[in-house]
Amino acid sequence: MASVKAPETTPPKSPEGGIAGRLVSIINTFEEGVPGVRGSAVADRQGLPIANGFREPFDLLAVTAMSTLALQSSRKVFERLGLQRPKLVIIEGETGKVMVHELANGEASFIALVRPETNLGLLKLEMSVAARKLEATLGFAAPTAARVEEILLLDRSGLLIGHVSVTSEISRDHDIVAGMLSAVQSFVRDLFREEGETLKEIEMAHLRLRLVQGSQTTLAIVASGTISDGYLVHAREALRAWEQRNRPMLEAWRGDVSVFADVDSFLEGLLGRPTT
Repeated sequence: MASVKAPETTPPKSPEGGIAGRLVSIINTFEEGVPGVRGSAVADRQGLPIANGFREPFDLLAVTAMSTLALQSSRKVFERLGLQRPKLVIIEGETGKVMVHELANGEASFIALVRPETNLGLLKLEMSVAARKLEATLGFAAPTAARVEEILLLDRSGLLIGHVSVTSEISRDHDIVAGMLSAVQSFVRDLFREEGETLKEIEMAHLRLRLVQGSQTTLAIVASGTISDGYLVHAREALRAWEQRNRPMLEAWRGDVSVFADVDSFLEGLLGRPTT
């Protein structure tokens, strides 16, 4: 019996409307954020393609089907060993790696083909972020209604400039928290030195911490749930405007927070803003 070869992939078009367009937009954003990604796709639990982000002439159906099979086989191996099922499977070769990320407990999968030199730490982090967005778009996971719980404003060296919080229970010693954030950012910069990457998000139990970088300061936003892109755009613009108003004080700052007369109103405005 003659076999029928699936059509090769073609460069993806600009995202269209509806779910398909939103899925392509998510995987395009993922690919742009990680150097070395040659393409990515979303497949259903049977391995059939749902969304295509490949720009090179690969057999899309073969890629998604075999990647889904690899994920399913890995699950069986882990089950036999009495281990918790894997969320991410890496298939490594001399000329590249295939990453398969489970979506919604096996209802679908997110597949990425990357070059051998791609930074795996950054890749895993960005795949995890994209996977949550894909699950929500596919209807497998409803987006969590987020509430901003706490905001810290740090200078370049990690010193705390200002802080607002819904409750004092989240971080009791804000200077220590600020120092820890600065240390983590320095570690990430050293780890991803070649790519020039900086830390963007940390997930901690039921809270997520999002960092918004300005030219002279950093906002650390702690929220329950996912912060919308619209909120982050507003926070970035508000931070830019605050830095502009306080540029002379920032350039000459030696640790006296009283020189920033409007820091509390700036942070309280962000704390009370809707996150949707």
